[in-house]
Parts: sequence; structure tokens; C-alpha cells
Amino acid sequence: MGRSDGWINGAATIAMLGLCLLLTFAAMRASESLQRWLGATGTDVVGRISGVLLAALAVQFVFDGLRQALVTGLG
Repeated sequence: MGRSDGWINGAATIAMLGLCLLLTFAAMRASESLQRWLGATGTDVVGRISGVLLAALAVQFVFDGLRQALVTGLG
């Protein structure tokens, strides 16, 4: 929202956030059937891939924060 330059972009951001929330809710509600469909190995693979993606996002957030701190600290 901080980067949106108008109400249309802000509304689109909120709409995408709502869509992600709805998809997450649907996945949580269907988690039992998804787990049965994927099986033990598929569930393990999805968990490991999700963990790697989460770790990559965390590292990116740290780098972005350090870069922003250096830019604002020097300027």
C-alpha cells in the first residue's frame, strides 16, 4: 500500500490480499482431504518446499532491512 500511487492500485492490492486470504481459508478447510490425496510423501514434500520458501523470504527481508538501514543511515 505504501507504493501504490492511486486508489485503483490500493483497491487492487486489497482485492489481492482478500483473494489470498480466501484461498488460504479454502486450503485450510480442505486440508484433511488434501492430506489424504497427497499421501504421506506428498505432504512431506509440500512441507519441505514451504519451509525453503519461507526461509528464502526471511533472508530477503533481512537483506532488504539492512539495505534500507544503510541507505537511511548514510543519507
